[in-house]
Amino acid sequence: MTAPSAVLATPDLDQVLGPHLFPVLEKCRPHTGRLTHVEACTGGNVSHVHRVHGEEGSVVVKVRGYRFARMPIATDPALIAFEHRALTLHHRLLPDLFPQVLAFLPDAHAMVLSDVFPDRRTWREHLDQRCATAEECTRLGTALARVHRATGGLPPLREGDGDDLFRAEHAYGHCLRAAGHRALDEACRRLDALPGRQLVLGDVCPKNLSLAEGRTAIVDLDNVHHGAPLFDVGYLLAHLVLHHLARPAHLQPLAAALLDAYTARAAGWWRGDDLLAAVTAGVLLYRLEARTVPYPPTAPPATAEKVRHGLLRLLGAQPFTVPELLETVRQVGQ
Repeated sequence: MTAPSAVLATPDLDQVLGPHLFPVLEKCRPHTGRLTHVEACTGGNVSHVHRVHGEEGSVVVKVRGYRFARMPIATDPALIAFEHRALTLHHRLLPDLFPQVLAFLPDAHAMVLSDVFPDRRTWREHLDQRCATAEECTRLGTALARVHRATGGLPPLREGDGDDLFRAEHAYGHCLRAAGHRALDEACRRLDALPGRQLVLGDVCPKNLSLAEGRTAIVDLDNVHHGAPLFDVGYLLAHLVLHHLARPAHLQPLAAALLDAYTARAAGWWRGDDLLAAVTAGVLLYRLEARTVPYPPTAPPATAEKVRHGLLRLLGAQPFTVPELLETVRQVGQ
């Protein structure tokens, strides 16, 4: 085997892959042509992600180590096989929304994926510079509805070992129960009691999305599990709110575009849904407090703290609705 040019062996990639560097890069070559350079991608907390460029295109290499990429937490790198199964399934069902697994190297705990970020930027990076648009929110609501319809009725990705139950509890523990509020404990109970449990994405947020060039792409399926679709909806809505804390006047129309597109035949369904409102508030607290999982700030500290206190007041005065949550954020952010 001919070794790739030394310019490819960046310290980060070399440290992550070690002796598996050249075999992984060889799997990239059929899709990139002659390799030219590698760049690290930002945003992921669990896996190490790099974009490998060549004369004919680029691919994404995702590697899981014995510790999370950006958190001092030990993990089992073999768990990347779970995400491999999730990506394979979702791409087969909706190839326009999810990247394709081009190669899976279990010994390296690595995947080579099609590059679905045509402008090389996540939606989060765009939101750091501007507001969302109603068109983007409509596309996201429509895409999430398509995902839930496609995966409805499918069995867990792992039968019999409790992994899906673990991942659901993991999501609840980090996103809803972390604040230690009894209203969020009750929200978890109500989510579990909802009918129609199915595969849900678990981490649909701006850093895992691309909306460039008129297409919608969803990546990072590490948290796919059997649960309530409403969790995904609240999770995405919470991040839309989070990225507009300093510009809250835009929130009402953007949230309406997202949620009405999710159920096109039932516009306004969300206005009286207090469980959706509670889930959204819980995920917002999770991001604002960032006790375990880091998330770069989206607003000045004083604004974020006011929003946090406003959310706690709402949770203490249960029930409340999504419009009431959005109005609370609007008043705080003025």
